[in-house]
Amino acid sequence: MNRYAKPLALLASAFSLAYTSLSEASETLFLVGGGMQSCASQNVRACDRSGLDPLALRQAKTSLKVMLSADAIARASAPELWPGAQQARQAEAQLKALAQALGPDPVSKADFTDALRDRPEGEDWYQSLSDRQWFLLIDRLEAPQVGRDGQRLKERVWLEANRDSHTPELVARFTELAARAGAHRGGEAPPTIVVMTSSARDPFEAHDFYLELFASSGAQVTWLPLDASVQLARHNHQCSQLERYRQEVQGNADRARVYPRLAAQQQQLCLQPERGLTLLEQADALFINGGDQWLSWQALRLPDGQDSAELALIKRRFAKGELVVGGTSAGTAVQGSGVMISNGSNARALTDGPIAKAPPERDCDGSARCDGLHGDSLTYDVRGGLGLFTAGLTDTHFSERGRQLRLAKLARHTETPLAVGVDENTALVVTGPDWEVVGAGGVWVWENRSGFSHYLQPGDQARWQDNRLTVALKAPISEHHDEQQDPLVRTLELDSGDFRQLVDELCRSSQQQALGYATVASRRFGAVLTVGDETQFGRGANGHCSYRGLLLQVGEAENATKTE
Repeated sequence: MNRYAKPLALLASAFSLAYTSLSEASETLFLVGGGMQSCASQNVRACDRSGLDPLALRQAKTSLKVMLSADAIARASAPELWPGAQQARQAEAQLKALAQALGPDPVSKADFTDALRDRPEGEDWYQSLSDRQWFLLIDRLEAPQVGRDGQRLKERVWLEANRDSHTPELVARFTELAARAGAHRGGEAPPTIVVMTSSARDPFEAHDFYLELFASSGAQVTWLPLDASVQLARHNHQCSQLERYRQEVQGNADRARVYPRLAAQQQQLCLQPERGLTLLEQADALFINGGDQWLSWQALRLPDGQDSAELALIKRRFAKGELVVGGTSAGTAVQGSGVMISNGSNARALTDGPIAKAPPERDCDGSARCDGLHGDSLTYDVRGGLGLFTAGLTDTHFSERGRQLRLAKLARHTETPLAVGVDENTALVVTGPDWEVVGAGGVWVWENRSGFSHYLQPGDQARWQDNRLTVALKAPISEHHDEQQDPLVRTLELDSGDFRQLVDELCRSSQQQALGYATVASRRFGAVLTVGDETQFGRGANGHCSYRGLLLQVGEAENATKTE
């Protein structure tokens, strides 16, 4: 059988299902953990090359390109863009030296970066730049890409040529849910999906991919150009200064030169907010992209934290079952309630614990300039995310990056009753009180009061009702775990899948307990997993053990039986 048969069948049936198997309208969330593997012109490694049209690929945007013409160098080294005249002159000198080596024609960003860093003085300059300075430099050097027809080259998506079957399955399922939500309108028109790219530092660059992604499933797709810069400029009645807000708030520059039509759409939205409200009123689904959840939080809330008009409308239609809301990565992390995680590494979560502050710049060093924060400090917002996932807080890229200990620490510190982490290329589908998992991995759940953890994979079911979670595994297994046996002891490499591997070993063993240790900054931390009367393991659809009621305790090694 063709590997694409199942996802393509799902795509074909998305609309017919909406009219043959309707159920009562319910609040529906589609929470993807990031890491979707989409065959796209900028991600051809995800493609089966035999299914690609070479001509279509040549007519698509395949990478971001920069140019080192005299005008581009003048733009990027303008004195007003740098902290001082010396830094501006240094930028000009570095770029002119590169221009001699690379020439004035556009080159890929990767080639530009490699050429810069191959020169010793270039590497020193590169290392001296903050992340913000680097991104703004690239923005000013970016070359508009235009095809032979004079139109802007766009990133293209070809799900029919996907090597991975799970991403087309996720896209098809979201489109199906949108069709069901829109069935109240009558007729047989395809569903309308509105996409927000507000989590991206450069929402314009992300535009093409997400529109193509859902258009490939047969949906009508429109872009809502709302981001943090628009929300703040509008609030301050300064839409005429939107370019400045883009740079200061969103972190991009010179976008109107590269994306003139999209920038004009955003300018119109700033001046005429009703345009965005109309799009949301007509939508069957809203999807928020990956990137930085703090940016999307600011896009949909007012500066004082209150709901914007857009968020109020989203919540109203979501509550009626008229609007499906989904997101990936940051677009999932922003959906939670209670608190919202905004930054942080596993290591820093263990050593410093959670901090209720706005996320730092990535190059922060713990100094007063950064309010004592490091670039990887675990920060959170006490006001929560958008609040659509009412059960608790949400996290993403989960098992792959070993975020179980980080999430447990944050939930315990903030007394959040429940927290979920979604694996990559996987979605948690929440329909009213019912939870379902689709895709490549699973969903990890932590119950704060009991200390129980659960791991659900496709086929497993959960229900959150009256502040109580019930879990049913599709394929439970009966294994005897003997408390007399010595526990499994393993070293955990943070930011990896070691935690899930440790649970898999415990699942398949006869031991009752497993201990995982990690050393961070000469301090030893432990995670203790204990099989109890409430524990049940299951055979997961994706090769790992599902489980429910597995006790997790986290702490420093000498006190690892308590979560700190």
